[in-house]
Amino acid sequence: MKNLKIILSSFKEMQRLEKRMIPSSVLVAVVSAIMPFINIWFTSKIVDLLDTGAESSTLIVYILIAVGLNLILFFINNFLGDMNYMFRSIMYNRENQNIASKLYSIEYQKLEDSEFKELLHNHSEAQKRVYSAFTQFSWMLRDFLSGLITFSISIIILFPLFKIGFTASGPSFFERPIFLITLFLMIVIMVAVILAVNLKMNKAQFVAGAEYSRLDKLFYFFLNVFQDYNTAKEIRLYKEQELIEHVAVDKIVNNGEKILRRVSLNSARSSSMIAVLGAIAGFGVYLFIGVKGFYGLYGIGSLVLSCGAFMQIISGIMKMAATFGRTAELIPLAEYYFKIINTKDEMQYGEKTFSTDKFEVEFKNVSFKYPGSENYALKNINIKINNGEHLAVVGKNGSGKTTFIKLLCRFYDVNEGEIKINGINIKDYSKDSINKLYSVVFQDFKLFSIPVCQNLSTQEDYQEAKLFDALDKVGLLNRIMKMPDREKTYIYKDLDKSGIEISGGEAQRLAIARAHYKDAPIVILDEPTASLDPVAEKEIYDRFNQFVENKTAIYISHRLSSCVFCDRIAVFENARLVESGYHQELLSNKDSKYFELWDVQAQYYKT
Repeated sequence: MKNLKIILSSFKEMQRLEKRMIPSSVLVAVVSAIMPFINIWFTSKIVDLLDTGAESSTLIVYILIAVGLNLILFFINNFLGDMNYMFRSIMYNRENQNIASKLYSIEYQKLEDSEFKELLHNHSEAQKRVYSAFTQFSWMLRDFLSGLITFSISIIILFPLFKIGFTASGPSFFERPIFLITLFLMIVIMVAVILAVNLKMNKAQFVAGAEYSRLDKLFYFFLNVFQDYNTAKEIRLYKEQELIEHVAVDKIVNNGEKILRRVSLNSARSSSMIAVLGAIAGFGVYLFIGVKGFYGLYGIGSLVLSCGAFMQIISGIMKMAATFGRTAELIPLAEYYFKIINTKDEMQYGEKTFSTDKFEVEFKNVSFKYPGSENYALKNINIKINNGEHLAVVGKNGSGKTTFIKLLCRFYDVNEGEIKINGINIKDYSKDSINKLYSVVFQDFKLFSIPVCQNLSTQEDYQEAKLFDALDKVGLLNRIMKMPDREKTYIYKDLDKSGIEISGGEAQRLAIARAHYKDAPIVILDEPTASLDPVAEKEIYDRFNQFVENKTAIYISHRLSSCVFCDRIAVFENARLVESGYHQELLSNKDSKYFELWDVQAQYYKT
């Protein structure tokens, strides 16, 4: 029942994604099923005409009609096939668009959730093997209906022969009705066996495919490593080729070969069994027709018609059986799709909006653990950030600095305590209000292979003066104005071969310019100058201080030199806020954690 529900949901989703998909598949099935019977019927009539000595003009008419119908159905079938292919492509694109839309709109915490990431991985790997569940279901619908129509037409054509089989009697077994009954039972049994074999074979292939996908993931990992010119230096310098060959070749080639051999053997055995059963059924059919024809129960034209119709019965049964067999590998992929699409956001938002341009942020007894983790990422944090204050957040890696920012932006909800903005719990504000509150440059920022103006404005339209001002504040205006299409020049060459390759430092400046352009009241910089040299870093900070002069600014940095100009410094260690104060105050205490961090860095600059 669960599988049936998924199949029905799949067809409902196919209809929603592309309304013309199912009707076109039905039309293709009808036309493709009818085509063989045109030739079978006309061949039997022409044979009868030849047998009775009909005039040549009559034969020519039948031949011309047969050829004409074949041409018409051929063109209709090809036209419908092309249309069906187009509708499948549209449906497939919309299916992927649904996944993409879900992924960029779902709440952030889901993307870091291990179970959701496993779901995405399973969907991706299954899609590589199957391509698309809905596309495959459309093929299955076409083949199943085609097989069903073929089977039905064959039964109608053969009905007189069945009647003869049940009414004729004679001394031999082949002349009595029991022969036809036995033949039908054999066909039913063989259909059941073929269906079971198909199901078993497809299940085995799906399991093997899932096993092989793990090796496939390893293969593409190493393929990306080999193509990365940055990694290539380490591979050659540290002579990592032997290690890579051992890890990659042993697992991918040897284990992969075992899996593929197992799949091939299972497929060969199953296909052989199906072929043998089909041959037995064919032999029985021809024996039945031959015996009845031998005893003169019908003419030679009917013999041709019966042979053709009987073989179409077998063809129709095989088509229907094959479609059922494929469900074993399609249902999991469809189930992954629906689980992703139906994933619900868990975070609740209020309806409050900000009616002021002054903001006070407070962490009150805040503690937080990442889902599935036993350790606190932040523990009992208490800090108030005043309006217009410039706060530096420092500490070693893993001390909780970035988690502090994620909670502030409400990518996660706290486990204990609360975060307040202007004295109101952050959960009471609308999602849009929270998003508008911050301009953030994360350490792992992302620029897209689109024009500079769209990277900064994050939309197709932009304010030119505002854009140029943001570029000027990060020292990139002259560089951009010298580009071929100025601010409309593409970054990188992924989408435009005339795109401009930029350095890591320039990319970081553009990310900061994007924060300038948004012009939010609270600015957060997570390691904003990591790719810049000291001179460029000083220039950025000088320019940036002008931009955030009347704004609240939070800096996360490993370079403590950036803390000097801040109003206050918050020092994190082991998920706790251990110190807070201004630069000289903390530095004057030689027992402070800040002094320890400062002194360690200062040693590198002492002569």
